[in-house]
Formats: sequence, structure tokens, C-alpha cells
Amino acid sequence: MIKKMPLIVCTIFCIFWNSSVLFAQDDLPCQTAMPFCADASQELTFPNTTGVESLGQIGCLNTSPNPAWFYIRIDQPGVLEFDIVQWVEINDNNTFERGERQLDVDFVAWGPFQTFFVNCDDLATGCDNDGDGEDLSAAQCRNNIDDEEYYIDNMDNTNIMDCSWSRNTVEENPVKTETFTIPTGQSGEYYIILLTNFANEAGIIQLQQTNLGEPDAGTTDCSILEEGLGDDIGICGNGPVIIQGRFNNAVSYQWFEFSTTSNAFLPVPVTTPFYDNARPGTYRLEGRDINGDPVGSDDIVVSNVTNSLTAVGYTIAEESFAGRYTITAIPEITVGDPEDFEYSIDGLEFQDSPVFTDVFPGDHVITGRHIAGCSEVDSEVIMILGYPQYFTPNGDGFHDTWSLINIEDQPLALIYIFDRNGKLLKQLQPGSIGWDGTYNGALMPSSEYWFRVEFNEPRDANMRRRTFAGSFSLIR
Repeated sequence: MIKKMPLIVCTIFCIFWNSSVLFAQDDLPCQTAMPFCADASQELTFPNTTGVESLGQIGCLNTSPNPAWFYIRIDQPGVLEFDIVQWVEINDNNTFERGERQLDVDFVAWGPFQTFFVNCDDLATGCDNDGDGEDLSAAQCRNNIDDEEYYIDNMDNTNIMDCSWSRNTVEENPVKTETFTIPTGQSGEYYIILLTNFANEAGIIQLQQTNLGEPDAGTTDCSILEEGLGDDIGICGNGPVIIQGRFNNAVSYQWFEFSTTSNAFLPVPVTTPFYDNARPGTYRLEGRDINGDPVGSDDIVVSNVTNSLTAVGYTIAEESFAGRYTITAIPEITVGDPEDFEYSIDGLEFQDSPVFTDVFPGDHVITGRHIAGCSEVDSEVIMILGYPQYFTPNGDGFHDTWSLINIEDQPLALIYIFDRNGKLLKQLQPGSIGWDGTYNGALMPSSEYWFRVEFNEPRDANMRRRTFAGSFSLIR
């Protein structure tokens, strides 16, 4: 089953870690990065690091003292903008307030990547302004304060996504809040972020997304805060696909694959927290701490969902001639659960919900597919009874006659048209060309006219007989 993970209300206690664990692998510090997400109720706020040796010159930073590593995963695509601020905490509420003193904080961000567990050597430490792929150096990198478009336009020609260090532009009002931008984040991408405490003074660091809720804003995936492997995965075909997980305090990992022959999990030669050659099957990830003791284990199922959707049925909440309708798609599936599928009506954008509201009368088709992007199936044509609000019998070929919408499949229906005084002007046959706006060969004036229809209700299992009356306008 593939479900959306609930948002995790994460405080300082679930994201803070001991610095000895963070730097347990001194040769691969970026691979100890911790997950971070930001929604309307969450931000990353944690005690900074002091007394830790600089990693040297990285990107636009001449020095990188007291480093702390994080990663994010993009959920909804779009622009993501963050503020990074560091201060000396007085009120112990993890909120920067008037009277609290800011400290200098700097950062470098890289991406996008397919996994959070990247080879640290793949993180560019310098820039390549001429784009020749040679002689990359930190001296070529620019501070985004000096050139806001430098990293957004990828003029550095590397996988550095953004970089900044602050300076005291005015002594009594120093600029020490950094901004970090991902201009075109795509769903599933990972970004690595290095925060440094240049001040080397104890305090609080906060990383907060500032454009949440704005048009075209992207979001981060809060499910990465959960330990383990997350939800089962559906793939279109037989793979391979990357699966990955994490456990707090784990510094080593081992993967296993379930063997139907031996009815047991057997180890595979993969000792990173991600496995990039997974195919349909069942897998297990185990994590161990610095002492070799187990800290977690989790299983995940990878399924081929190419033919997981066999049909799309539907229900309509309202009876005929309601004006607006609510249609709910009903999937017939072979693999997974209804939560694993998304839907579109009449070729519009796909949505998670199977419910479509404010649907007008007429012919409609619902398309369902697995969220992996395959097993796409159309419903039968959904024919909803209705009527036009007006018609314009002027001979231009548009709205020249008036008739009920989708009444042609009801040969026993009776349709009558009246003027405002109740005089019968026309009786229509189901499926006929409709009323042309005349009576005994004379043009009827622009006005409001009335109709009554007797028909069998298609929303009723017994097709009960109903009568409906309404009005429409003739416009000349």
C-alpha cells in the first residue's frame, strides 16, 4: 500500500543529535546529514555547534567552521525560499525576538540528487564560471548577497544550488540573515545543506521556508522525518528503482531481499542506506550504531503496478437537472489500494482525490492512473442530463437551437416549451434538432421561456418517472 505519510510535528528533541555522532565518519561528514522539512507548522530550530574544526574553503565560503549537515526532499514542485538565522537564545522558546543578539551564520546548498546519501566527493567545492569543466575553485564562487541571480541561473556551472555568507554592511545593524533559494524544485529531488557557525559562539540556528502558500511555491516532504523505509512502492515495469531509508544513530547499514525459495531474507552486497537496483520484491534494511549494535529494521514491498488499474467506475451524487454535479471515481484495482491512484476529468490536471465537484451537464470521461504514472484507464462516457441556459437563433451556427442535453437516450421522454404566459409553443422529440425560436413560422422575441420534461431518472436504479421544469433565455 502506498499512502501519504502524516505530517510529523517535530521539535528540537527529534532533530538534534550529538556532535560526536554527526562526525563519527570524519571522511564522509555529508553522509551523516539529518532530514529536515518545513510546512506551515514546522521549521528547523536547533542548538548550533561550537569548537568543531573548519572543513576548509567550500563554495563561496572562505572557511566553514562548526559545520552541520541537513537534507530535504521536494514534495510539491515549485520555488522554495528559506531564511537562515542564528542568535543567542535568551527566552528559551526557539523564537528569535527583539533584544536577542544575532550571530553570523553561513551556508552552502547542493542538488538536486536522487538520494540523500550522496558521495561527498560529488559535492562541488568550487565554481566554474567559464563552464569548461576545468580548474574549479572557491575563488570563482560568488556570494548570493552580491549577485542574486548567480546560482539561480547556474552561472557557477556546478551542483552548488546556493551559497551565502553575511557581512556587516552597517556596524550597528549588521546583515546576518541568509536566504536560500531552490528556483525549480521537482518532486522527489534531494538537496544537501551545510550550515556553519562562523561566530563560534553558542546559540540557536533556524532554517525556515518563507514562501509557503504563495503561488508556484514548492513544499518539502515531511515523511523523511520518519525512521525506516516508508510506504511500499509501486513502479511501472520491473525497475530498477532506488529505495532508501534511515535510522537515528545508524552509521552502517545492511540490505536483505526476501527469497521465496528459502522463505527467508538473504543479505545483498549493499551497505549504504539506499539500494539503487531494487526490482519487484520484498526488501529489508537494518541499521547499526557506532558500536555495531542494531538500532532499527524495516521492510518494504516493491510492486509492478503496470496493470494495477483495470477499470474506472463512478457515482453521481445529485439527480438529473441539478445544474452542478459531484462525480466520484471508483477504481477497480489488482495491486495496491485506492490511495495509490490519481484522477483527471476531461483531460484536466490529475488530482489525488477521486471526487470532482461543480461538474456541468454534458459528456465527461474520468481517467485514473497509478501515482507512479502508469496503468492509465478511462471510464465510460458519463452522460449527465441538463439544459442550456440560453440560445441565440441568429444563423451563425452557434447555439442556434435549444434542446435538452443528453436526452436522446430517453425515447419516452416528453419535452414541452411554453412562453411566460404558459402557452405551449413546441413539443420536442428526444434527439431532435431542437427548438429554433419560432411559433407557426413567426420569430419569437428575446425573452425568458419555460420548459417541462417528463423522463426516467437515470440516477435511480428503477429509472423512476420524474418531471422537471425550468427556464431559459432566447437572445436575438
